[in-house]
Amino acid sequence: SACGWKRCRENKAMCGRFTLRSDEKILKARFPALPAASHLRARYNIGPGQPVGAWLADPQARWEWFSWGLIPHWATSPPQGGGWINARSETVAEKPAFRDGWRRRRCLVPADGWYEWRREGKVARPHFFSREDGAPFAFAGIADAWHDGAGGVIVGLALLTTRPNRLARQVHHRMPVILREEDEGDWLDPCTPLAALTRMMEPVAGDGFTVREVSQKVNAVRNEGPSLLEPLPPRPSQGELF
Repeated sequence: SACGWKRCRENKAMCGRFTLRSDEKILKARFPALPAASHLRARYNIGPGQPVGAWLADPQARWEWFSWGLIPHWATSPPQGGGWINARSETVAEKPAFRDGWRRRRCLVPADGWYEWRREGKVARPHFFSREDGAPFAFAGIADAWHDGAGGVIVGLALLTTRPNRLARQVHHRMPVILREEDEGDWLDPCTPLAALTRMMEPVAGDGFTVREVSQKVNAVRNEGPSLLEPLPPRPSQGELF
């Protein structure tokens, strides 16, 4: 369908997998508002359609579980293949599928790493990005709730993407919007001017982040566990990149 085609085109913007594997005590120290009963477990390959925990501004920030894939509330049916997993920061304020979420239902999504694929000819090689110290951080997201007309509802979210920083552009032309810690409260505040939100979506500096090539096992969303993060032996073509 046309809607499905637009969804696929938008999702090429980036971020189809990420991790949240930090110890709960570390997460609680970084995010004091994390509920005691958040039921988080270490996850190394979070993919589209899976449950994602996040804070939603509505209007007070609250912890919710979402399906990764936004379906706009006005859609007559879900897009082919599921909802939008990404939204480009440059157009999120204008795109009909995203502008309501941008204005009224912004999300703060905890994470501690993400994957991106570097294309070399016909081969796409997965790479893993994280902070050098392994600390968690927060993606910027937007959400919406779609009702199927029979009493069912899908509450989904999309992660925002932006142009890459110096480190990320060695692998891909996009990267997720990572909020600076001092901006997280304002991102969720419904009174924050939209112009200020635009500034928050600038790419975070690459300083303090690291990247390495990892196994193709991450390509299958059913695969999980720490082995996905094991670095591959460096190849000659990588020597000058990293």
